[in-house]
Amino acid sequence: MFGGKKIFDNPKPLSVLSRVIDFAGEKDSTILDFFAGSGTTLHAVMQLNAEDGGHRQCILCTNNENGICENVTYERNKRVIQGYTKPNGEKVEGLHANNLRYYRTEFIGRSRTPRNMQRLVELSTDMLCIKEDLYAEQTELGGMRVVPRVFRYFAEGERKMLIIYREEYIEEIVGLIAKVETTAPIRVYVFSPSEDPASELFEPVAEKVEPVALPAAIYNTYKRILPKRRDRRVDTEADAEGGTDTETDDELGGLFETQDEA
Repeated sequence: MFGGKKIFDNPKPLSVLSRVIDFAGEKDSTILDFFAGSGTTLHAVMQLNAEDGGHRQCILCTNNENGICENVTYERNKRVIQGYTKPNGEKVEGLHANNLRYYRTEFIGRSRTPRNMQRLVELSTDMLCIKEDLYAEQTELGGMRVVPRVFRYFAEGERKMLIIYREEYIEEIVGLIAKVETTAPIRVYVFSPSEDPASELFEPVAEKVEPVALPAAIYNTYKRILPKRRDRRVDTEADAEGGTDTETDDELGGLFETQDEA
C-alpha cells in the first residue's frame, strides 16, 4: 500500500531482504539493486542500519518506466526517512539518520563542443560527489568566491574535495589552498588531458592536499570530447555569479583579473 492505494503488484518482502542483506554483507557494505521497483531494498538497508547501528549505503537503478522513480521509488523512501501515517491512522516514525538523492543518466554528444564539454564535467562532478560521498558545495575557497567553470569546492567537517576544470589556473588555486585551515588533506581532482593527477604542481601545499587521478571512465570520456584550446577570454565576475551558458570555448584570462594575452 502507498498513500492508501495499492500501486505495485509484487513488492519485494522487506523482512526477507533485511535478512539477506544482513547475512551476505558487512555493516559498511554498499548494496546495489539494478531493478529498484518500489525501492524496498533501500528501505531494508535503512531499517537494518537503524537496528544494528550499521553504515550501509544503497544504490538503486531503474529505467523509470511509467514514472516509477519519481512517483514511487523516490517518494516511498522519502516518506520512510521523514515518517508517514498508515491507512489505519497509525503513525510511523521516520528513519531520520539517512539522506536520499537521485540522478538521471543522459547521453552527451560526441562532438568536441564547449557545450558538450561543460555538460560532461557537470555530470562527472556528480559522480565524483557520489564516489567521495561528499555533497556540501562551498561558495568560497581561501577567501575567494568559487568560479564554477574553473573549480568547485566541497567540504563537510574535515572531509574536503576540490575539483579543478582549468589546469592553467592551478598555480593561483594553490595560493587559495594555502589559506585554508584543515587537519585532513583536501582530495583534489584535475580535469586534464594527462592521466597524471599533477601532484608536482601542488608541492607548495603538499601537506594540505591529496591529488587523485580521475577515474578511468571519466578520464577516457573527457579526453575523447576535449575541445581544442582557443585564445579567448571570459568575464570571471559574471561566471562566478553563475553566468549564462555559451556556445564558444572561452578561455579565462586570469583567475583574479582578466588580462590580455601576449
